[in-house]
Amino acid sequence: MKVALIHYDVDRIVNEPGNKIVMKHFGHMPNIQLLYVASVFESLGVDLLYLDIVGMGLANNEMERKLKSFLPDIIGLSVFTSHFHNTTSFIAYIKTFLPDTRILLGGVHMSIFPVETLKYNKMVDFGCVGEAEMVLPEFVRRFENKDGFDGMAGLVWRDGEEVKFSGPAKKNLDLDSCPFPARHLVPNEKYYNFISTRKNYTVFNTSRGCPFPCIFCEAAQTKWRARSAENIADEFEQCHERFGIREIDMFDSSFTIKKQRVLDICQELIRRGLHRKIIWDARSRVDVMDMEMLEAMKEAGCYRVFYGLESGDPEVLKKLRKKADIQQMRDVVKNTSKAGISPFGYFLVGSPGETMESYRQTVALAKGLPLDFAIFNALTPFPKTQLYKDYYIDFVERDFWADYIKSPKPIETFMGRPWTELSDDQIRKMTHNAMIGFYFRPTQIYRAIRSIGSFEQFVRYSRAGVDMLGGYISSIFNLRQSRSETKTDQA
Repeated sequence: MKVALIHYDVDRIVNEPGNKIVMKHFGHMPNIQLLYVASVFESLGVDLLYLDIVGMGLANNEMERKLKSFLPDIIGLSVFTSHFHNTTSFIAYIKTFLPDTRILLGGVHMSIFPVETLKYNKMVDFGCVGEAEMVLPEFVRRFENKDGFDGMAGLVWRDGEEVKFSGPAKKNLDLDSCPFPARHLVPNEKYYNFISTRKNYTVFNTSRGCPFPCIFCEAAQTKWRARSAENIADEFEQCHERFGIREIDMFDSSFTIKKQRVLDICQELIRRGLHRKIIWDARSRVDVMDMEMLEAMKEAGCYRVFYGLESGDPEVLKKLRKKADIQQMRDVVKNTSKAGISPFGYFLVGSPGETMESYRQTVALAKGLPLDFAIFNALTPFPKTQLYKDYYIDFVERDFWADYIKSPKPIETFMGRPWTELSDDQIRKMTHNAMIGFYFRPTQIYRAIRSIGSFEQFVRYSRAGVDMLGGYISSIFNLRQSRSETKTDQA
């Protein structure tokens, strides 16, 4: 069995949360989920080709040449609902030169629209619904033996004109049993994010799932499972010794859910001397962080913590089902900085009940905290979130994302935010203005300069700053031009 896995680039779409300037400069990171899939396939003896189009700098003709030379039985892709049509276009392109190769899709999208995906995209042959290590062993065995797939959990497949699905696979309760991501297949030295400071850089998961009920997150209230401290330290060692990794980006929904586990991980990293070789960051919540964990994390090599702060308005926080209060945010962010760890704040604009006043409270909170970095994103209702179910479908009486994947082409209209009177145009300008207001202050400019660890990082910051200012000036010019045209029309 021969499988090619492809990490491909996607176009920006209308209904996405990120500020376009931030997304432009965000960086290019390894697809850790697809690298886990690769490691599972390799453990099963599958002949594997892995292509990261951007990371490997592959033009279409180079990718085509590699795929034609390899002649895979299956091409595997990860798909998000918001980029479903990007994936469809990419598959159509592949089919122009490999018409008989079968397509296998995975990712969060497949757990949301398993049958619909194959129903509305006739080029897709299989879908993986669940974790790779729980689905692929049986899939490979049946595929190679030509046994058929009836009754197989975790797989969607096409049987003639019929799409079949026997239900999702069980969750893996022993994450230590998973093989480490197949980082030997990718150029680790090419990866970075906007604020990473060292090469080589990689992404890392120490747990799966999240017990918290945030209404905007697809992972909310999913079963939380964690790896052991020893298993995590083993992967740290492999990262450094085999791949020269010097910076790790922990992508857990929240690294600090269980305090003793955090302390055990830190102790193990220190015991093995890994804290002197690798710096790392983590995502957390202020309601599951204390000074003891911060001090342990700092000693173990942690240099940044990303906090989901979301809003400066207590009423908005309640609607988002965030348990933290404003004073807790102030205390934890201050303690993070005091511990010698760089604090980063995520904020949302356009939440349920958002007004110009609540927005001003959010910006004031961000400016009042000792944050080294902050991002302000427009809140977007994605499928499988409580926000989408309770605040969107019930109000507009339409399943936008179901219609989106049914449509033969992308729906290029804004889906709406029925929970706020603010328009999308207002909210986009608010996110941009918040970024300008936050970063272009003497204190913040000094913080940014102080954090620069390389010339490449300086260049990234400078380019992003120029683009951000350019966008701000352009928006002011367009606003004045619009006002001038309105006055002319009125006259």
